[in-house]
Amino acid sequence: MGSSIAKGWMLKKLNFNFFVIEKVSSLRKVAGDDGFKAFENINKLNELVEIKSGDIFFLAVKPQQMKETIDSFFKFNINNILFISIAAGLSLSWFQSQIGRNIKMVRTMPNLPASIGFGITAYSKTNNLSENDVENTNDLLRAFGKVIYLSSEDLMDVVTAISGSGPAYIFYLVEVLSKIGKENGLQEQDARTLALETLIGSSRLLEVSNIDPEKLKKNVTSPGGTTEAGLEILESMEIGLYPLLNSTIKNAKKRALALNKSG
Repeated sequence: MGSSIAKGWMLKKLNFNFFVIEKVSSLRKVAGDDGFKAFENINKLNELVEIKSGDIFFLAVKPQQMKETIDSFFKFNINNILFISIAAGLSLSWFQSQIGRNIKMVRTMPNLPASIGFGITAYSKTNNLSENDVENTNDLLRAFGKVIYLSSEDLMDVVTAISGSGPAYIFYLVEVLSKIGKENGLQEQDARTLALETLIGSSRLLEVSNIDPEKLKKNVTSPGGTTEAGLEILESMEIGLYPLLNSTIKNAKKRALALNKSG
């Protein structure tokens, strides 16, 4: 995810100087090939560029690697540094306990489509960010998709369950529709194309028309037709899509809460 985000920054030609810290040599080479100055550790970076107030540290490491990453910062002056994290399950208060109560911290939840510039990222923040900090945060996050600000960090868990995990739900929908099409006689590639293009086209129509999805659903549903027959199953409050997705989101949210506590 970190490398995908970094590529988005380069494509947008943002008004920042970017440096990458990556201890894996093969990944440093990839970063270099993408146009970044990449360093093995923060000490190597500091030999070239002095770390100073006003810098931004974008923390794109796994949650279990975060403590080790943070510990390497303390030999430098990190006062007035803006920290932005994409690590799932690590709260603002966790970072405050590890770095300092007065740090400027942004917690984000991007999703996989960020890798092609079509992500959606929600974020929450500590209350001590300046207007410039907020502007920089939005500039960086918008480089790989749309951005939503959450005034309450507690909402991050449901965001994680819906948009963070959501791409997998969508991929599974296409997988299932393709499988059903094949089972009913379609060629495998034809079934996949029909499922995928229906999803892409419908999503695009929903976006550009700015019409409520419920109205669009009614527009395509003729009385007594095939769509109405299919929706009788999907709209069932016993076995339909709502109770199924509601259970899905609740289970994913429960797991997000557990990650927060373990973090």
